[in-house]
Amino acid sequence: MNNRIFIIAIPGIGTKEDGFSKGFQKDLEKFSKNAPLEGNYEVIECLPFKETNIDENQKALFNRLDEENNLGGVLSFRKTLMEAFGDGVTFERNAADINSPYQRIHGYLRRVIQETNKKMQDFPDSKLLIVASSMSSHILSTYVWDADHGKGIFKSIPANNQNNLKNLSYLVTLGSNIPLFVSGLAENQIIAFDKRNPDFTWDNYYDKDDVLGWPLKQLSNSYKNLVNDFQINTGLYVGSHVKYWSDNDFTKPFVQTLLELFNAM
Repeated sequence: MNNRIFIIAIPGIGTKEDGFSKGFQKDLEKFSKNAPLEGNYEVIECLPFKETNIDENQKALFNRLDEENNLGGVLSFRKTLMEAFGDGVTFERNAADINSPYQRIHGYLRRVIQETNKKMQDFPDSKLLIVASSMSSHILSTYVWDADHGKGIFKSIPANNQNNLKNLSYLVTLGSNIPLFVSGLAENQIIAFDKRNPDFTWDNYYDKDDVLGWPLKQLSNSYKNLVNDFQINTGLYVGSHVKYWSDNDFTKPFVQTLLELFNAM
């Protein structure tokens, strides 16, 4: 069969390991059972902070500080704070520097996208999807913007059809915190990246109880014309931000969209 859906899954802030999407994949299997989609999709985990050694550096830094100052060990909230919010601070630092975390992360993302496109060549009717959680929605947004405008890693080597995501059919963001990164800008300065193609769709899921997850439509006119917001309930206030991946309020409609995309192929 030439029909196949490729899903790049990108987690958000905090330390993540291989297998982070197990709950997500379990729901995909459950809700696609006995449907044409069953067995005709592939989830590709993308771990930008792990693969660029940022997670490892954060752990080492915390351990040095903890050993000398008794900050609470592995269960310390300080550790969680460093691994989570440290990602945002680290990512934005010295973005124009060729060796910066910003450009290393974009370089890793480009590699994953290119490798996925190579896989897609074996399935002529395949579609590309991305599910980006939390801060990874901002990472992906900056990646696409740089690709379209010849900035960052694309300054010396322009984007091409293997890495510019012009073939992206469907983007889903979960608990997106893009508003936090543009909050100091005037409305007319907040500009979404261009629609990838005529069939491109962007759905954003957020929980009102999740203080790190936001609606996006009201950011500016360009976001209003590009994004569909869906308010869902992922559970308890404290843990709502980390429950999107395996929450039925997201996974059920997501699989329904996959079925529609697959049937239209």
